[in-house]
Amino acid sequence: MNINVLLPIKFDHPFTYSSDPSIKLEKGDYVLVPFRNKEILGIVWEMGVSSPKNIKIKKIISKINFPKLSENNINFIEKFSLYNLSSLGMTLKLFMYEKGLLSLNKINNKNNFSENKITKFKKNNLNNLQKKALNEICKNLKFSRYSTTLIHGVTGSGKTLVYFDVIKKALKENFQVLVLLPEIALTKQIAQRFKDYFGCEISLWHSSIGDKRKKIIWKGVSENKIKLVLGARSAIFLPFQNLKLIVIDEEHDSSYKQDEGVIYNARDMSILKGSIDKFPVLLVSATPSLESYFNSKNKKYFYVSLQERYKNISLPKIEIIDLVKFPADKGKFISNNLILKLKKLINEKNQVLFFLNRRGHSTYVMCYQCKKRLVCPNCSIGLVFHLTSQEAICHYCDYKTKLNQKCINEKNCNYTFYGLGVEKIFEEVQVIFPDKKIQIFSSDTVNNNDSETIIKDIETNKIPILVGTQLISKGFHFPKLNHIVVVNSDTNFLGSDIRASEKNFQLLQQLSGRAGREKNDSIVFLQTNDPTNKILHSLSSTNPEVFYKEELEFRKKAHLPPYSKLVSIIVSGKNKFDVEKISKKLKASFSNHVKIKIYGPVTAPIFRIRDKYRMRLLIKYEVSLFPQQFLKNWLNLTMATKDLKLEVDVDPINFL
Repeated sequence: MNINVLLPIKFDHPFTYSSDPSIKLEKGDYVLVPFRNKEILGIVWEMGVSSPKNIKIKKIISKINFPKLSENNINFIEKFSLYNLSSLGMTLKLFMYEKGLLSLNKINNKNNFSENKITKFKKNNLNNLQKKALNEICKNLKFSRYSTTLIHGVTGSGKTLVYFDVIKKALKENFQVLVLLPEIALTKQIAQRFKDYFGCEISLWHSSIGDKRKKIIWKGVSENKIKLVLGARSAIFLPFQNLKLIVIDEEHDSSYKQDEGVIYNARDMSILKGSIDKFPVLLVSATPSLESYFNSKNKKYFYVSLQERYKNISLPKIEIIDLVKFPADKGKFISNNLILKLKKLINEKNQVLFFLNRRGHSTYVMCYQCKKRLVCPNCSIGLVFHLTSQEAICHYCDYKTKLNQKCINEKNCNYTFYGLGVEKIFEEVQVIFPDKKIQIFSSDTVNNNDSETIIKDIETNKIPILVGTQLISKGFHFPKLNHIVVVNSDTNFLGSDIRASEKNFQLLQQLSGRAGREKNDSIVFLQTNDPTNKILHSLSSTNPEVFYKEELEFRKKAHLPPYSKLVSIIVSGKNKFDVEKISKKLKASFSNHVKIKIYGPVTAPIFRIRDKYRMRLLIKYEVSLFPQQFLKNWLNLTMATKDLKLEVDVDPINFL
């Protein structure tokens, strides 16, 4: 019998093989097949197909003893591939943890996963508002029916405790549950909360988990012995056998967007999976994405609101510091008017965070002798100097260099440092508070072996002063953190990103939510050169919906998402002229359509990354349309060669 097998390679179709009658196969089975000069794992895609003409058909080598992909998962792969305009093969690859499949016999079969068994549930002391929210959620929730519910609650309102109770209901019915988290550094802290509540070891799935541990989790999930998984975006491809609930914490976070290889949004694909497998999805955030908020207001999602903090702790006050009226000293960045207040607060044992969303020390490094700026040799962007490593680093390709470049006089360049990074603020804060312990909290410092110790010291107020980047806004719970200084509130409004206002509002709102979670009288100080900025003032509003309504009104007038849909296409390659030529041909080959517009090509804001030149096209279409097949057919006809790469991003979040 001839069988079509889908392989995890860059093809949009399966390949035909013959099957020995002694191998009993069904659609969805994992099989080992020969392909070119190697053996490769694939999935039985179609049974009993006709033989292709003039092609010698190879035989399937063996069947892999592993639970087959369900009809629903096959449907999910097809819809995922079509929506994201990716090939079927590369979509399948997301599900194929080959190291696990190829080592099935080596994984300890005696493991009964007893440490993962949930034996007891901690009693939840919900307040009246939380109980009301839980009742609203449960009223619309059935584990055999698809629904999406947005839980919109201010930071510190106890959203986690509410969705714990929903998870408890699913686990009591013996279902599997997946909780997605946006940040690896966050998983250990929240995993402890899960362990305390559910009384078992929590299975974590993300890129920093070693292969040995991954194989165990992967096998336990496939055997339906691991019921609860906390993971990053790739966890949605685990081989769940009885998944009946997905919770997406901080659903607005851009970390859910995979921006390399097969590009997808794990939040949106979780909703797609829920709709196919018929189970509920919970979206949780203090600052929902504009799309999720819009969908809830249009009754596409259920909406549950928690607008008061747990234990009636008040939200922090917002105080705008006008840097025009109250500037910092020359060469400094913290207003003199603010320093006196901060000294008093720190002496009163308050924990203070200085926030700047830029890694490194200086973003502009220049030698005036030879008139050269330190730039990345691979990207059209300047290098950022990191004081801690004494290196200049590219944050796009990770190129690094020491500051020992030769100048015109055969000596080393004498660099001058400009621009502002979190390490420079750290230096300034050290001068202001010379006798206090200060810690930088960024991806450069927290993703190392000392991260657990650092987080514990912050939680217990052994570190009174933090200097941090965006990482600190991602759901960490620091009970002693009462005051935050946003060093430059204006930064994120700059650039060509249509989502700049939304992202900056979310960042500042999430950041302010880190303050005063267990104590009243907390303050967030916003330093700005534009004290009339509407976004900054909307943070002071007790009603966060003010921002959403104004931003939706703007998007509607500009016909931007969620009132339209976007697809970003980037053509990249090492030859600048070929990239421009193919981009123009791609545009010219696009069939005119009244409701589908194509813009560009234009050079990308960062014209070269990893030694490849980049041109952008943007497709915009009405939300009532679903032109994916039309777009996929068009892209399959592209004149791109093996030296050129086509990157397709449906519903783009970033525009660089």
